Amino acid sequence: RVNANNAVQAAAGGSTTFTDVPSTYWAYDFIERLYNAGITSGCSTSPMMYCPTASVTRAQMAIFILRGIHGSAYVPPAATGTIFSDVSTSTFGAAWIEQFAAEGITSGCGGGRFCPDDLVTRAQMAIFLLKGEHGSSFVPPVAVGIFPDVPVGSFAADWIEQLYNEGITSGCGGGSYCPNSYVLRDQMAVFLVRAFNLP
Repeated sequence: RVNANNAVQAAAGGSTTFTDVPSTYWAYDFIERLYNAGITSGCSTSPMMYCPTASVTRAQMAIFILRGIHGSAYVPPAATGTIFSDVSTSTFGAAWIEQFAAEGITSGCGGGRFCPDDLVTRAQMAIFLLKGEHGSSFVPPVAVGIFPDVPVGSFAADWIEQLYNEGITSGCGGGSYCPNSYVLRDQMAVFLVRAFNLP
């Protein structure tokens, strides 16, 4: 069925890179741009899949952001396994995680740990993305209360509103931002493409 669908889409002039992201999918253009920029190769290579509705882990986020900053050819220095107590040299994405910390984008999740397998919330993502885009010393303007579910003074409120002000997000629908919802891979494609102006 997957091959038949691809054939139909190709015949209609809408060939797709990933079997699980048809050309009619809401984030199709962003996911294709992310792939074409070399930021992701998807979640499976045979068949080529992107897993658009899967949540993003902190380890994956480190890779996404650093590739956004440095480009698809970037390779971080080898991991030492000495930065975070829960990131050994054999941990998935270890080199990326340690570089993420070296560039000041993260200080971990507390207690000397990084929590590589934890899922990233939309509030956390706002901080990661803007530090990646503007540098570790960036401080956004104070929030004014754009989203009803992100009150002034709440966690990451300043960052979330800056993300909105830069046109990187319009929220999660209905005027809300959903700060505690986990970031999905389809949303991540949109955030990355907009934040790093990927072609």
